[in-house]
Amino acid sequence: MASRLRPAAPYTDLAGVYDRLMADIEYDDWAVFILRTAARRGFTGGALLDLGCGTGNATLPMWELGYEVEGLDASEAMLAVARRKLPGIAFHHGTFEEFSLPRRFGLVYSVFDALNNLLDEAAFSRCLARVREHLLPGGVFVFDVNTPVGLRELWYGGVSEGWADDVYYRWTHTYDEATGLATVEAYCDTVAGAADDEPASGAARPEAEAELLRGFTEVHQERGYAGPDLVRLLSAAGFQDVAIIEYPDGEAASPDAERVWAVAVSP
Repeated sequence: MASRLRPAAPYTDLAGVYDRLMADIEYDDWAVFILRTAARRGFTGGALLDLGCGTGNATLPMWELGYEVEGLDASEAMLAVARRKLPGIAFHHGTFEEFSLPRRFGLVYSVFDALNNLLDEAAFSRCLARVREHLLPGGVFVFDVNTPVGLRELWYGGVSEGWADDVYYRWTHTYDEATGLATVEAYCDTVAGAADDEPASGAARPEAEAELLRGFTEVHQERGYAGPDLVRLLSAAGFQDVAIIEYPDGEAASPDAERVWAVAVSP
């Protein structure tokens, strides 16, 4: 039986392996950074919204710290995983540009370049309008994005390859200077028992095991946003006290930063 390569919509099949691929991501440290950054802008408590929550990895540490937190994502598949993991948390289905929830929040946050999925400034502005509508007066918005600098050189040689538990991944990256869009073709295979006999990172499995592979490919696109563009967009959306900073010290971001964090306050 040959390996089955199945095309899939973004964040559908990936939901089933996402947590294994992201097992080493520092979500706990990001949560502390977000809360510290928001506190410097006047956040003293209240409900939180994890925008683009995915499988809930950035929602969990806020809940563990005692905050009332909810999540929102456009992928039903990712949300299904989040709801199984965290049945006591409210997770909502909605897009960045159109979501509407029945409450306002003291802090809205978004991590791991979720907002880079907004592929033009008009879409980004629509998202900012929705965020403002969901923030209490004085509420804080904190998020990270890849910059154009970061997306031009996302991985050395344009490839990230290896094993995460029983998941083989090979993700390839290209950047289109004309459109400013980065495209990632995310190929994953799962192999029963792979973790018991794992090759070195980047190594391929023997061809004899090909029939055991259950593969899929998802194609993702991102647009990079530079610091000055974020300031302009946030200010145009009515946010105040806008700053573009870097993790983990919270200092002003350098012009050549590959990833930046933005913080802004709703009036």
